[in-house]
Amino acid sequence: MCQKDKISIDPENLIIGVWNLSGYQNNSVVYSRQKDFAQIPGYKFNTDGTLTERKNSGWCGTPPVSYADYDGTWSILNDTLLQIKDGYWGGTTNYKIDIESITKDSLKIQTIWETD
Repeated sequence: MCQKDKISIDPENLIIGVWNLSGYQNNSVVYSRQKDFAQIPGYKFNTDGTLTERKNSGWCGTPPVSYADYDGTWSILNDTLLQIKDGYWGGTTNYKIDIESITKDSLKIQTIWETD
């Protein structure tokens, strides 16, 4: 029998779990907590500092968009800032996520892209 990893909501670290894109608010991106990925962008944050990001599988963003899952890592920099390192169709990327608000059902962020 195959059993899926069950991720419960950790009140000490609400970021843990699966988050699917639900919309945009001004300059922020809003995600909603789900049990699994949908065929839209999203994140799965694991307790061990690994993550899976679902995003475009190629350079073209014109619908219909195909998505792929890219493995990576995340770490906490301070109360609201996460460091993300993961793959994308062209290699790897490093960026920060600034958490504007988080509840057990909703995550509102801004992405801070890093330049080398």
